Amino acid sequence: MKRYPPGTVIAAGALIWRVRDGELQVLAVHRPRYDDWSWPKGKLDPGETLPGCAIREVAEETGKQVILGQPLPTLRYPAGGKTKVVKYWAAHLASDGACAVKARPAYKPASKEEIDKKRWLNVDEARAKITFKDDLRPLEVLVDAYRNDRLETRAFVLARHARAKRRKAWAGDDIDRPITKAGRERAQQLVPLFAAFGIKHIDSSPALRCIQTVEPYADAAGLKVKSFRALTEPGHASKPLSTASVFVNLLGRESSRVVSVHRPTLPTIVEMVRAATRSYTRGALPRKNPYLPAGGVLVAHVLDTDSGPRVTAIETHLLQVHP
Repeated sequence: MKRYPPGTVIAAGALIWRVRDGELQVLAVHRPRYDDWSWPKGKLDPGETLPGCAIREVAEETGKQVILGQPLPTLRYPAGGKTKVVKYWAAHLASDGACAVKARPAYKPASKEEIDKKRWLNVDEARAKITFKDDLRPLEVLVDAYRNDRLETRAFVLARHARAKRRKAWAGDDIDRPITKAGRERAQQLVPLFAAFGIKHIDSSPALRCIQTVEPYADAAGLKVKSFRALTEPGHASKPLSTASVFVNLLGRESSRVVSVHRPTLPTIVEMVRAATRSYTRGALPRKNPYLPAGGVLVAHVLDTDSGPRVTAIETHLLQVHP
């Protein structure tokens, strides 16, 4: 996560959208303490990822489970003598029983003193009802995506395996080298992050350290991990075009998924993602090695088109760092 100055209050939330009778609607909440209408959001808990915070706060304030879509503008403003930073995503309602929802921790509903009303609003109603005009910035980006048929996307998540035991300290075959205690902690932290983006499929290098990085989510969501030899370090070193081919095939499959890989494969893989970006893509791909640190995650928001997958937005999530 980005480092913020000490004392910064970090929060996350979502603009939940739906279409009714051909009209875009968003869900707003009323806070009686402040007598304002806003989007569901809340403060980051220690050890929590921002996407995990967003889905937890949405569930607490609205009672609804959602799947995060593309990121929306981040808001920064003074609050109680500190700077508050709120990260937003577009989000749609999750279907009941979705595997990703099963992987989420339980939540405590907000009290009536915190949230006493919630209301679906069309765009014009939202523009009039939302109390603070800065809160309309993420709304306008969401509306623009809807008007350009770029709002309905799926998440394609690229995860570099979590921290593993050092090669020099491991006497066995490299493919069997496991992740460390810190790596296991990161793998657990990734469970609500993957769940936030509604991941339905898990692909990986067969190396143990890659499998162990996504295994906690697989167990929580009731999913299987499918492995590809072409994603291993030796496979990529001998046949990088095969690695690229497998990755492009996975990117083109019309379902949300995570792919767990090694650092040496990232230059090839990132270029495959770059080929699917367009002038309207928001966010930026990492530009130099190591592209992602151990346990780092890149989320590409993919639009399926007649001419193939197109990346509409990109975001990265690193180890949690609190100010």
